[in-house]
Amino acid sequence: MSKKGKGKGKAVKDDEDEKDSLAFKVLTVEQTNSLMGSNVLQMQEQLKEIFSLCNYTIDLTEAATLDYYTAAVYWGVQQKFTAQQLSGFFTVVHMLLGNVKDKHMSLVENMVEFNKLFAGIGIEDVKSTGLDFFDLPSVKSITQYMYSSLFQHYRLFLYMFTHSQAEEIIGTDLEVEVAKSASLPHPPPLEEGVTEEMHSLYIATPPPTPTPEPEEEKPDAAQELEDQVSQSDLFSQLTANDVREVIESVTREMLGSLQTEIGMKLQDKEAQIIQRINKIHRVAE
Repeated sequence: MSKKGKGKGKAVKDDEDEKDSLAFKVLTVEQTNSLMGSNVLQMQEQLKEIFSLCNYTIDLTEAATLDYYTAAVYWGVQQKFTAQQLSGFFTVVHMLLGNVKDKHMSLVENMVEFNKLFAGIGIEDVKSTGLDFFDLPSVKSITQYMYSSLFQHYRLFLYMFTHSQAEEIIGTDLEVEVAKSASLPHPPPLEEGVTEEMHSLYIATPPPTPTPEPEEEKPDAAQELEDQVSQSDLFSQLTANDVREVIESVTREMLGSLQTEIGMKLQDKEAQIIQRINKIHRVAE
Protein backbone atom coordinates (compact mmCIF):
# COMPACT_ATOMS: atom_id res chain seq x y z
CA MET A 1 0.00 0.00 0.00
CA SER A 2 1.36 3.42 -0.89
CA LYS A 3 1.98 6.16 1.67
CA LYS A 4 -0.89 8.13 0.19
CA GLY A 5 -3.24 5.24 0.75
CA LYS A 6 -2.03 4.77 4.30
CA GLY A 7 -2.56 8.46 5.08
CA LYS A 8 -6.07 8.38 3.68
CA GLY A 9 -6.94 5.29 5.70
CA LYS A 10 -5.64 6.89 8.89
CA ALA A 11 -7.73 10.03 8.31
CA VAL A 12 -10.87 7.96 7.79
CA LYS A 13 -10.15 6.05 11.00
CA ASP A 14 -9.69 9.30 12.94
CA ASP A 15 -13.01 10.59 11.62
CA GLU A 16 -14.74 7.39 12.69
CA ASP A 17 -13.15 7.56 16.15
CA GLU A 18 -14.23 11.16 16.52
CA LYS A 19 -17.77 10.25 15.47
CA ASP A 20 -17.90 7.38 17.97
CA SER A 21 -16.33 9.42 20.77
CA LEU A 22 -18.56 10.45 23.67
CA ALA A 23 -16.70 13.73 24.04
CA PHE A 24 -18.65 16.90 23.23
CA LYS A 25 -21.92 15.01 22.87
CA VAL A 26 -23.67 16.95 25.63
CA LEU A 27 -21.35 19.89 26.24
CA THR A 28 -19.83 21.66 23.26
CA VAL A 29 -16.17 22.63 23.05
CA GLU A 30 -16.97 26.25 23.89
CA GLN A 31 -19.14 25.32 26.86
CA THR A 32 -16.52 22.91 28.19
CA ASN A 33 -13.71 25.44 27.95
CA SER A 34 -15.87 28.08 29.64
CA LEU A 35 -16.69 25.72 32.52
CA MET A 36 -13.03 24.82 32.99
CA GLY A 37 -12.16 28.48 33.57
CA SER A 38 -14.98 29.19 36.05
CA ASN A 39 -15.41 28.87 39.78
CA VAL A 40 -18.12 26.71 41.31
CA LEU A 41 -20.74 29.49 41.41
CA GLN A 42 -20.10 30.41 37.81
CA MET A 43 -20.29 26.73 36.86
CA GLN A 44 -23.70 26.47 38.49
CA GLU A 45 -24.94 29.57 36.69
CA GLN A 46 -23.72 28.32 33.30
CA LEU A 47 -25.16 24.83 33.76
CA LYS A 48 -28.47 26.36 34.79
CA GLU A 49 -28.60 28.23 31.50
CA ILE A 50 -27.43 25.26 29.40
CA PHE A 51 -30.04 22.82 30.76
CA SER A 52 -32.79 25.41 31.45
CA LEU A 53 -32.96 24.69 35.18
CA CYS A 54 -34.36 28.10 36.07
CA ASN A 55 -36.80 26.82 38.72
CA TYR A 56 -34.19 25.14 40.87
CA THR A 57 -35.12 27.34 43.85
CA ILE A 58 -38.65 25.89 44.05
CA ASP A 59 -38.41 22.57 42.17
CA LEU A 60 -36.66 19.73 44.01
CA THR A 61 -35.85 17.72 40.87
CA GLU A 62 -34.26 20.71 39.15
CA ALA A 63 -32.31 21.60 42.28
CA ALA A 64 -30.96 18.05 42.66
CA THR A 65 -30.10 17.84 38.95
CA LEU A 66 -28.26 21.16 38.97
CA ASP A 67 -26.35 20.19 42.10
CA TYR A 68 -25.46 16.81 40.56
CA TYR A 69 -24.15 18.40 37.35
CA THR A 70 -22.24 21.16 39.15
CA ALA A 71 -20.53 18.73 41.50
CA ALA A 72 -19.52 16.50 38.58
CA VAL A 73 -17.98 19.34 36.56
CA TYR A 74 -16.19 20.74 39.59
CA TRP A 75 -14.78 17.30 40.42
CA GLY A 76 -13.60 16.83 36.83
CA VAL A 77 -11.80 20.17 36.89
CA GLN A 78 -10.17 19.23 40.20
CA GLN A 79 -8.90 16.02 38.55
CA LYS A 80 -7.24 18.22 35.90
CA PHE A 81 -9.12 16.57 33.05
CA THR A 82 -8.57 17.92 29.58
CA ALA A 83 -11.49 19.52 27.74
CA GLN A 84 -12.07 16.24 25.89
CA GLN A 85 -11.95 14.18 29.07
CA LEU A 86 -14.19 16.59 31.00
CA SER A 87 -16.77 16.60 28.22
CA GLY A 88 -16.67 12.79 27.94
CA PHE A 89 -16.98 12.40 31.70
CA PHE A 90 -19.97 14.75 31.74
CA THR A 91 -21.58 12.71 28.96
CA VAL A 92 -21.33 9.64 31.19
CA VAL A 93 -22.76 11.56 34.14
CA HIS A 94 -25.62 12.87 32.01
CA MET A 95 -26.43 9.44 30.53
CA LEU A 96 -26.53 7.70 33.92
CA LEU A 97 -28.83 10.33 35.40
CA GLY A 98 -31.03 10.11 32.30
CA ASN A 99 -31.37 6.36 32.87
CA VAL A 100 -32.81 7.15 36.29
CA LYS A 101 -34.89 10.15 35.33
CA ASP A 102 -36.36 9.04 32.01
CA LYS A 103 -36.01 5.25 31.85
CA HIS A 104 -36.37 4.54 35.61
CA MET A 105 -33.69 1.86 35.44
CA SER A 106 -32.89 -0.18 38.51
CA LEU A 107 -29.51 0.11 40.19
CA VAL A 108 -28.22 -3.12 38.66
CA GLU A 109 -29.31 -2.15 35.15
CA ASN A 110 -27.68 1.25 35.42
CA MET A 111 -24.42 -0.21 36.75
CA VAL A 112 -24.36 -2.59 33.78
CA GLU A 113 -24.74 0.38 31.44
CA PHE A 114 -21.91 2.13 33.28
CA ASN A 115 -19.60 -0.88 32.85
CA LYS A 116 -20.42 -1.04 29.14
CA LEU A 117 -19.29 2.55 28.67
CA PHE A 118 -15.78 1.83 29.97
CA ALA A 119 -15.42 -1.66 28.54
CA GLY A 120 -12.20 -2.21 26.57
CA ILE A 121 -10.23 0.68 28.04
CA GLY A 122 -6.62 -0.34 28.67
CA ILE A 123 -6.93 -3.48 26.52
CA GLU A 124 -5.18 -3.57 23.18
CA ASP A 125 -7.05 -4.50 20.03
CA VAL A 126 -10.39 -4.00 21.82
CA LYS A 127 -12.52 -1.10 20.69
CA SER A 128 -14.13 0.90 23.49
CA THR A 129 -17.46 2.70 23.36
CA GLY A 130 -16.01 6.15 22.82
CA LEU A 131 -13.98 6.85 25.96
CA ASP A 132 -10.52 5.86 24.67
CA PHE A 133 -9.06 9.13 25.94
CA PHE A 134 -9.24 7.82 29.55
CA ASP A 135 -6.64 5.55 31.12
CA LEU A 136 -7.18 2.94 33.82
CA PRO A 137 -6.38 5.23 36.82
CA SER A 138 -8.88 7.78 35.50
CA VAL A 139 -11.53 5.08 35.04
CA LYS A 140 -10.94 3.90 38.60
CA SER A 141 -11.35 7.45 39.94
CA ILE A 142 -14.52 7.96 37.89
CA THR A 143 -15.93 4.66 39.18
CA GLN A 144 -15.32 5.69 42.78
CA TYR A 145 -16.88 9.09 42.16
CA MET A 146 -19.99 7.66 40.52
CA TYR A 147 -20.42 5.23 43.38
CA SER A 148 -20.29 7.98 46.02
CA SER A 149 -22.37 10.53 44.08
CA LEU A 150 -25.06 8.49 42.29
CA PHE A 151 -25.05 4.77 43.07
CA GLN A 152 -24.78 5.21 46.83
CA HIS A 153 -27.92 7.42 46.81
CA TYR A 154 -29.64 5.65 43.93
CA ARG A 155 -32.92 4.95 45.74
CA LEU A 156 -33.26 8.62 46.65
CA PHE A 157 -32.76 9.70 43.04
CA LEU A 158 -35.20 7.06 41.81
CA TYR A 159 -37.82 8.06 44.36
CA MET A 160 -37.41 11.75 43.53
CA PHE A 161 -37.88 11.22 39.78
CA THR A 162 -40.82 8.81 40.14
CA HIS A 163 -42.91 10.78 42.66
CA SER A 164 -44.38 14.20 42.14
CA GLN A 165 -43.41 16.94 44.52
CA ALA A 166 -46.12 18.11 46.90
CA GLU A 167 -47.04 21.75 46.51
CA GLU A 168 -47.28 23.79 49.65
CA ILE A 169 -48.87 27.21 49.79
CA ILE A 170 -47.77 29.16 52.82
CA GLY A 171 -49.49 32.39 53.77
CA THR A 172 -48.77 34.89 56.48
CA ASP A 173 -51.15 37.52 57.82
CA LEU A 174 -49.47 40.78 58.64
CA GLU A 175 -51.00 43.65 60.56
CA VAL A 176 -49.73 46.99 59.33
CA GLU A 177 -50.36 50.18 61.24
CA VAL A 178 -50.74 53.29 59.10
CA ALA A 179 -50.55 56.91 60.08
CA LYS A 180 -53.76 58.61 61.05
CA SER A 181 -55.35 61.07 58.68
CA ALA A 182 -54.20 64.67 58.75
CA SER A 183 -57.12 66.03 60.72
CA LEU A 184 -57.22 67.79 64.03
CA PRO A 185 -56.34 67.02 66.77
CA HIS A 186 -53.91 64.58 65.09
CA PRO A 187 -50.89 66.00 63.24
CA PRO A 188 -50.32 65.13 59.57
CA PRO A 189 -48.19 62.05 58.68
CA LEU A 190 -44.42 62.35 58.56
CA GLU A 191 -44.21 62.50 54.77
CA GLU A 192 -46.47 65.55 54.89
CA GLY A 193 -45.05 67.02 58.09
CA VAL A 194 -44.41 70.75 58.34
CA THR A 195 -43.58 73.05 61.18
CA GLU A 196 -46.30 73.83 63.68
CA GLU A 197 -46.37 77.48 62.66
CA MET A 198 -46.85 76.66 58.96
CA HIS A 199 -49.47 74.07 59.82
CA SER A 200 -51.41 76.51 61.98
CA LEU A 201 -51.25 79.35 59.47
CA TYR A 202 -51.87 77.61 56.14
CA ILE A 203 -53.06 74.00 56.66
CA ALA A 204 -55.11 73.70 59.82
CA THR A 205 -58.80 74.50 59.48
CA PRO A 206 -59.54 77.70 61.41
CA PRO A 207 -61.99 77.37 64.30
CA PRO A 208 -65.55 78.47 63.54
CA THR A 209 -66.51 82.04 64.36
CA PRO A 210 -68.66 82.09 67.51
CA THR A 211 -72.24 83.27 67.07
CA PRO A 212 -72.70 86.66 68.75
CA GLU A 213 -75.10 86.57 71.68
CA PRO A 214 -77.99 89.02 71.55
CA GLU A 215 -77.44 91.97 73.80
CA GLU A 216 -79.90 92.47 76.62
CA GLU A 217 -81.91 95.60 76.29
CA LYS A 218 -81.14 97.96 79.08
CA PRO A 219 -84.24 99.34 80.77
CA ASP A 220 -84.99 102.90 79.92
CA ALA A 221 -84.96 105.12 83.01
CA ALA A 222 -87.63 107.39 81.59
CA GLN A 223 -89.88 104.43 80.84
CA GLU A 224 -89.45 103.07 84.38
CA LEU A 225 -90.30 106.44 85.83
CA GLU A 226 -93.36 106.66 83.63
CA ASP A 227 -94.53 103.17 84.73
CA GLN A 228 -94.09 104.06 88.37
CA VAL A 229 -96.06 107.28 87.91
CA SER A 230 -98.86 105.43 86.10
CA GLN A 231 -99.04 102.79 88.86
CA SER A 232 -99.15 105.45 91.58
CA ASP A 233 -101.88 107.27 89.68
CA LEU A 234 -103.85 104.01 89.43
CA PHE A 235 -103.67 103.35 93.19
CA SER A 236 -104.64 106.95 93.96
CA GLN A 237 -107.90 106.49 92.07
CA LEU A 238 -109.02 103.50 94.25
CA THR A 239 -111.47 104.11 97.12
CA ALA A 240 -111.51 102.30 100.48
CA ASN A 241 -114.40 100.06 99.36
CA ASP A 242 -112.50 99.06 96.22
CA VAL A 243 -109.47 98.07 98.27
CA ARG A 244 -111.68 96.11 100.72
CA GLU A 245 -113.34 94.20 97.88
CA VAL A 246 -109.98 93.31 96.31
CA ILE A 247 -108.65 92.01 99.62
CA GLU A 248 -111.79 89.98 100.31
CA SER A 249 -111.77 88.38 96.85
CA VAL A 250 -108.12 87.40 97.18
CA THR A 251 -108.74 86.03 100.68
CA ARG A 252 -111.70 83.96 99.51
CA GLU A 253 -109.68 82.45 96.68
CA MET A 254 -106.81 81.52 98.97
CA LEU A 255 -108.93 80.25 101.89
CA GLY A 256 -111.48 78.44 99.72
CA SER A 257 -109.05 75.77 98.58
CA LEU A 258 -107.62 75.55 102.08
CA GLN A 259 -111.07 74.94 103.61
CA THR A 260 -111.79 72.20 101.09
CA GLU A 261 -108.51 70.45 101.86
CA ILE A 262 -109.09 70.68 105.64
CA GLY A 263 -112.63 69.33 105.24
CA MET A 264 -111.38 66.28 103.32
CA LYS A 265 -108.76 65.56 105.95
CA LEU A 266 -111.41 65.83 108.74
CA GLN A 267 -113.64 63.38 106.89
CA ASP A 268 -110.79 60.89 106.57
CA LYS A 269 -109.97 61.25 110.24
CA GLU A 270 -113.62 60.77 111.20
CA ALA A 271 -113.84 57.59 109.12
CA GLN A 272 -110.74 56.16 110.81
CA ILE A 273 -112.17 56.87 114.29
CA ILE A 274 -115.49 55.21 113.40
CA GLN A 275 -113.65 52.09 112.20
CA ARG A 276 -111.77 51.86 115.49
CA ILE A 277 -114.99 52.23 117.51
CA ASN A 278 -116.61 49.45 115.49
CA LYS A 279 -113.64 47.16 116.16
CA ILE A 280 -113.92 47.84 119.91
CA HIS A 281 -117.64 46.96 119.89
CA ARG A 282 -116.97 43.68 118.07
CA VAL A 283 -114.32 42.72 120.58
CA ALA A 284 -116.62 43.59 123.52
CA GLU A 285 -119.44 41.45 122.14
